[in-house]
Amino acid sequence: MHTPIQLTNKDIPAIRAYIAEEKEMNLFIEGDIEQYGLETETVSLWAFGEDWDCLLLRYYTNFIISSNKDQFDAQAVAEFLQNQEIQCISAKETILEQLAPYYPTIPFQGTYLCRLEKEHFKKLKTGTEDILKLDSSHAQDIVDLYKLIDEFSKPYIEHEEEKLRQTSENYEKSCEGYGIFKDGRLVCTAYTTATTRSGAMIIGVATHPAYRQRGYASMVMNHLCEQGFERGLSFLCLFYDNPTAGALYHRLGFETIGRWAMMKF
Repeated sequence: MHTPIQLTNKDIPAIRAYIAEEKEMNLFIEGDIEQYGLETETVSLWAFGEDWDCLLLRYYTNFIISSNKDQFDAQAVAEFLQNQEIQCISAKETILEQLAPYYPTIPFQGTYLCRLEKEHFKKLKTGTEDILKLDSSHAQDIVDLYKLIDEFSKPYIEHEEEKLRQTSENYEKSCEGYGIFKDGRLVCTAYTTATTRSGAMIIGVATHPAYRQRGYASMVMNHLCEQGFERGLSFLCLFYDNPTAGALYHRLGFETIGRWAMMKF
C-alpha cells in the first residue's frame, strides 16, 4: 500500500482536471480549494495511489472522498482515517458504499443531490417577512438554531465552541446566508458554501420547530437563490432526503441529478 501524498497549491491544476467530469459531486472540493487553498490549517487534501486512485479532502474534521474510478482502495483510506479526528465522511453514494463496511457501527445516510440552473429558477410567490442577510456576528444565533434541529444538533451540542468558530469563519469568507428573526431569535436560515466562480452549495436549511408550517423556509430559499444568481452564479446545488423539503426545492426549479451519502460520527 502506498502512503498517500499530501497535495499543495502547486497541484491545484491537476486536482481541477481530476474532478472536472463530476462538477456537482466535487463542488465542496473545488469551493474549499478556491476559498482556502491547500496550505492552511482548515483544509488538507491527499491523493492515494500513484495514479490518484482517489482524493481525500479534510475540512476541519469533515472528510470528503472523490474518485474518478469505479473502484478505489477503500482499505487504504480507512487505515489512514484511523489517525484522524472525524465528525463526518461524505462522498458520492457509490463511493461511500465501498468505505462503509470498515465502519459497521456508523449510520449510513443516503441523500439526493439536486442542481438548479439560473435559467430554470422559478421565483415563488411567498410571504413578506423581513429576511436579514447574516454575517459572522450572528454565529451564536445560527448555532443556537442548529442545536434544535435533529439532523444538525449532535455536533453543535457536543462541539459548540468549535462550531461557533467555524460558523464565524465561514461568514468571514464567501459564505452567504439569510434568516428570519422572530421574538429576538433566529427561526429560519439557509446559506451557500463551497462557492466557486460558477456555482455554490446550499446547506443548513433549517426552521425552528415552533415556527414551522409558516412558509419561512420557502421565503429564505427563494431569496437565497435569487441573490446567488444576481451576484453572478450560474447554478446552485443542494442535498435533501426529506420529501417535504424536496417538494419545495423542486418548486424552485431544482432537478435531481444523483445520490450523495454521509456517515456522521
